[in-house]
Amino acid sequence: MNSKSIAAVSLLVLFFLVSHSVSASAQSLTRLHVGYSSPSGNQAVLWVAKEAGSFKRHGLDLDLIFIGSGTTMTQTVIAGEIKIAQVGGVAPISARLRGADLKMVAVSFNTLAISLIVQRDIRSIADLKGKRVGVSRFGSNTDFGVRYILKKHGLLPDRDVAILQHGDVPSTFAALQAGGIQGGMLSYPTTATAIKIGFKELVDMSEVGLEYPSTNIVVTERYLKGQSDLVRRFLMAFIEGIHRYKTDEAFTKKVIGDYSRIRDAQVLDETYRLFAAKIQKIPFPTSGGVRLALESLGDDPRARQARPEEFFDDSILRRLDREGFVDRLYR
Repeated sequence: MNSKSIAAVSLLVLFFLVSHSVSASAQSLTRLHVGYSSPSGNQAVLWVAKEAGSFKRHGLDLDLIFIGSGTTMTQTVIAGEIKIAQVGGVAPISARLRGADLKMVAVSFNTLAISLIVQRDIRSIADLKGKRVGVSRFGSNTDFGVRYILKKHGLLPDRDVAILQHGDVPSTFAALQAGGIQGGMLSYPTTATAIKIGFKELVDMSEVGLEYPSTNIVVTERYLKGQSDLVRRFLMAFIEGIHRYKTDEAFTKKVIGDYSRIRDAQVLDETYRLFAAKIQKIPFPTSGGVRLALESLGDDPRARQARPEEFFDDSILRRLDREGFVDRLYR
């Protein structure tokens, strides 16, 4: 065999080995359907982790599915159609009160990342009496937020102020622009867009100081027990996504822009500024946050009797913390 033939054979062997290696690598990845419930900056850790390749490094091939309702998302997880979900609001907590075997395994944003945005002629909360305020859906973070604000200022939701649901944050913003509502609970980056074009931010809930599980990673208990290693690998990749989010501003803003279809640099700057500092390095759920969520379900007597610790399992996060996994990322 001459040198040219040897070279050709060598190239073929090399091509086979590389192809086989890529194929084997792809086959070793576990396909996983993961849902998220809002196109907001506080849910962008999931996007960042995926685009940075964190999940693939931990053997997971994620198929991200957007379902813009916390209640529908929760029902989908209970049914087993989605194994892991990132969902805001009290829907998972409410479902567990009714007997569902759901657990929160992480809370990356443990306060409300929403703002009450109003028409230019609204100067105070009191001016909203007799007016209409929009939320995404009843039972969502936006719904809880506006009810909390109104009660704090002595107004009765649904009596003094009409609360209307619009399906999602962009639709609420559209109703505000059309003049159909006088206020709306918006999240970033939509909030930044609204402020930029002249609407007024009356309350920034992230500055109120509440603990509230607004961005939760949720699984069923049976899945957590049967697939604990997979959930662990998911959380490792998610924590890597948090690290990338907090330390790589340019990459994070690009990802948020791509997923939310926003190209305005100022809007992306404001979105990053708000969330990067407040997302927890280790996304521990807290008893205080769950307690407030339970209080928001005060009409259900089971909520008054429940212990917050029944609703989350932070054992994997605590083990990763003890092992130094997070510390190594920030060295």
